[in-house]
Amino acid sequence: MTKAPISTAGAAATVAAVLVVIAGLLTLGMPSRARARRLDGLRVDDLSQLSRSIDVYWGKHAALPPTLDSLVAARQLDRVPLDPQNNTAYTYLVSGERSYRLCATFAQPSDTSVDGNQGNRFEVFAGNSHSWRHGAGESCFDLTPPAKDAK
Repeated sequence: MTKAPISTAGAAATVAAVLVVIAGLLTLGMPSRARARRLDGLRVDDLSQLSRSIDVYWGKHAALPPTLDSLVAARQLDRVPLDPQNNTAYTYLVSGERSYRLCATFAQPSDTSVDGNQGNRFEVFAGNSHSWRHGAGESCFDLTPPAKDAK
């Protein structure tokens, strides 16, 4: 049995398909990088949610919550969010009478992006006025709730 020769059109279509796949990976990044970006975005969302809840707690109690679990007890949160990849708690430290620190471990720096030209959509402001720009690895954010008369 003899094999039929591959037509020029068939070869061209195969090469074109391979080039489209390669271009897609170059444009969008490898799936593992996309997953890391998505997880980092969820971490920023969690930190932003925690920060907003701490701000509300401060507004009601004129004090910072001693622990993140206090936000659940005060009905500011249904549950304390955990890191989406490993289910570990985010770090929360009261650093002064009206200052605190939130920390998370990120897979990529916040300026990693799909096309290399724009920052990660989560890097600057995620629902409040704080910048969540971060590097790869552990990043901590020093925060202060707004003054009572600020709106």
